[in-house]
Amino acid sequence: MAKRDAMARKQRDIAPWWRGLELRRWLRRGLALGVVLMFAAALGYAADWALRPDTLPIRAVQIEGQFHHLERRDLESALGPYVSGGFFSVDLPAVERAAMALPWVYGVSVRRLWPDTLQVQVTEQVPVARWGEDALVNRYGDVFRPAPESLPGGLPSLTGGEGRQRSLMRRYLAVQARLADVGLEVRGLREDARQAWTIELVGGGEVLMGRGAGEVQLERLLRAYPHIAAQRDAPVRRMDLRYTNGIAVAWGEAAPVAH
Repeated sequence: MAKRDAMARKQRDIAPWWRGLELRRWLRRGLALGVVLMFAAALGYAADWALRPDTLPIRAVQIEGQFHHLERRDLESALGPYVSGGFFSVDLPAVERAAMALPWVYGVSVRRLWPDTLQVQVTEQVPVARWGEDALVNRYGDVFRPAPESLPGGLPSLTGGEGRQRSLMRRYLAVQARLADVGLEVRGLREDARQAWTIELVGGGEVLMGRGAGEVQLERLLRAYPHIAAQRDAPVRRMDLRYTNGIAVAWGEAAPVAH
């Protein structure tokens, strides 16, 4: 009896085989977790180091683009406060926003060039018409407002309600091409609140088209203008096409004859 009890106690003291496997499994898991934690700590330290302003400081800014109206010094002044700091810490969206705040800038992209340079690619606005008194329309039909002293001359003039610039630009291009066939040069178009529109001619004359006028009235003008111009030597001051079947004409004063 005593012998059997001793053998039972000995068997209880011997750990089962699977307990050793469980211990090794936990050791492997602990080791893997330790490696992950060490890697995360190293990565965090590296990120903290890279984002410090004094790590690889920006030493050069390359501004690229073709500029006709945009002043490079204005770009440099606008970007200056945002290009300080390190290669990794510089705020690229802030640099882009600073450039886009300049009215003559249409688009901008900024990228890093290793190890200490920012490249700023700028696309300048391309004006195709004046809009009202103090604005311009670009080639995409967007309105922008540069400084008054930078407004270029020689552009067609468009005037109308908010959001009407694209429609008036298309109309201007169509009318300009048609009236050139009879020797009339178009300076611009204006449209009032009722969308009645007027063609402004080079030299100060104008053509009143009215609301809803289109191809029918334009064809009437093209047929009639050669006969109108032949009637007098005085310049035509106004042609009114707001009538159903006719045109009302007003002439200006004839130029004095030199003796």
